[in-house]
Amino acid sequence: MTSGLVTGGVGGICAALLLFGSPAAALDLAVVTSQNAGKVTILDLQSGAARSTLDVPGDPVSVAVDGRNARAFVVAVKSRMLHVIGLDGREIMRHPLPGAPFGIAYDPISRHVFVTDWEGHAHEVEPATGTVVRSFETGANPSGIAVSDDGRLLAVTDRDSDALSLFDLGSGAVVERVSVGHHPFGVTLREGQAYVADVLDNSVTVVDLGRRTVVGKVETGERPYAVAFAAGRGFVTDQYGGTLTVFDPGTLAVTGQVTVGDYPEGISVAADGRTLFVANWLSDSVMRIDGETLTVEQEIAMPPGPRAFGSFIADTN
Repeated sequence: MTSGLVTGGVGGICAALLLFGSPAAALDLAVVTSQNAGKVTILDLQSGAARSTLDVPGDPVSVAVDGRNARAFVVAVKSRMLHVIGLDGREIMRHPLPGAPFGIAYDPISRHVFVTDWEGHAHEVEPATGTVVRSFETGANPSGIAVSDDGRLLAVTDRDSDALSLFDLGSGAVVERVSVGHHPFGVTLREGQAYVADVLDNSVTVVDLGRRTVVGKVETGERPYAVAFAAGRGFVTDQYGGTLTVFDPGTLAVTGQVTVGDYPEGISVAADGRTLFVANWLSDSVMRIDGETLTVEQEIAMPPGPRAFGSFIADTN
């Protein structure tokens, strides 16, 4: 199944970069949160080696990456902190977050982060100061969050309301609450559609963002958690199945399955548009998968409890 565990230690840390202005050099890096260990690892995706590993107390879970400015944003759910981390492996700053924070997304247009709060809100946060710019009222226990490429739309999964809340970021108003499957969690936006992982329905609900209506479903393995796209295919992490469900985004038909580690959670795609990386929470590993051939190419050992919920691969283009 794998080419063996890579256990490379902390490698040479890349030179310090300006985090709030100058573009970063081209890097192919992932930022992986390990909740159980209280650590964040910066992975070199070419070699599979850790460039650096730093302590992040308080259960780091979700992550968003701003590759252009060589920084990542991590939410520690127990300590309720936002950690701003450089891709060179140093913590730049940390800020307290309101409520019960969980998911996070980064908007490169406003250069703000958006954080879900299980107390019924999503917050827009200015990461340099930690200032909450504004808050949005969501459904119950909002979890996953995503911002459209044009910075105009915010999508939030309301886990205990079985809904997807859509907000106009220009006005701040909610434009629709779309009923989806039971216990929605991860949400991914692609080509005018939202793909919502319905954990307790074993499905992905597809929402047309223009019409704000459900247009289809994908049947998945047990306990789907997050969705990503590579090599013209959709991929869903199935927590209880230890698999990825592979589907055709055009027809929504299931076309394959990939066996991965125990309790796969976060999934992201490399800059080549073909290679996927999956965090296996209970296997303490990250797997590299070829989205074209559907083969596991590498398994990389991680500190205990990797989750990497969010977009965790740096795009420096």
